[in-house]
Formats: sequence, structure tokens, C-alpha cells
Amino acid sequence: MNTEIIKHKRLQGSFLERDTRTGSVSEIQVLPPNQLPRKKASYIKHDDRFIGVFASAQGPVLFIDEKVFLFADPSWAVELIQGSDKNQFKLLQQGQMVYNAEYQPPQPDDLDPWSDAESVDLFAWVVAKRHDKEIFQMWTVK
Repeated sequence: MNTEIIKHKRLQGSFLERDTRTGSVSEIQVLPPNQLPRKKASYIKHDDRFIGVFASAQGPVLFIDEKVFLFADPSWAVELIQGSDKNQFKLLQQGQMVYNAEYQPPQPDDLDPWSDAESVDLFAWVVAKRHDKEIFQMWTVK
């Protein structure tokens, strides 16, 4: 099995093992021997689904469990509706709802000068960076 290890966006010691051929994912707490997360990637778990982003030769890729969405593919769009205590993230492909998540956004760390809404909230990051050319270059594996 060809696998890659992805680190959790916020939780230390939580990893996702992703099969690069099938896209199947499973959360692990212990890294396999001699295997470290090396790829630019992160994930979160929301409502028993794994959502994340990883770098690839085609640029950044959003994944929700086994389903992948290349940032270069214009057939999908994302939207973030910010509420007073909950946010709603929507992913549409060719105008059809593919994923809808209502969640309480994580709070930035006031003591960390680099911490902001995008750095702690994967959904906000995806919406903000979906069409960002610099992110596309940074998340393209050569």
C-alpha cells in the first residue's frame, strides 16, 4: 500500500494515513516506524469526516474522505458564511452541494503573533486561498 502521513491542523500526535492510490483515509495516533509527515498537508475531523489539503504535482488538493478536489479545477467553489457563534462552510461542484459543514470556528492564539482566523480554521483557509496564485505555487510539488 502506498501511503502518506498527514498531520492534524491543530492536535499534536494525531495523524491521518492516506492511501495515495485509493484515497482511503484512517486516523492514527502513532506514526509507522521510520515514517514522518513530510508532505505539505493538514487535516481536521468534522462530523466523522476527514477534511484536509495536501500538496501535489497538480497544485493544492482539497480532500473530504476519499473524494479529492484539485484547486486548479474550476468546477467547484467554496463559500464561508460567518455567524456570531457558528460558521457554515459550503462546497459546491457544478452548482450542486457536495459538502456542508456548520461548525464553531477555532479561536486564534492571542499570544502567537502569526495566529489569525485563516491559520487556525482550515475552512477559512480553503476559502481564502482557493484562487491564490502564490499558494498554488507553494503547494505544487515538483
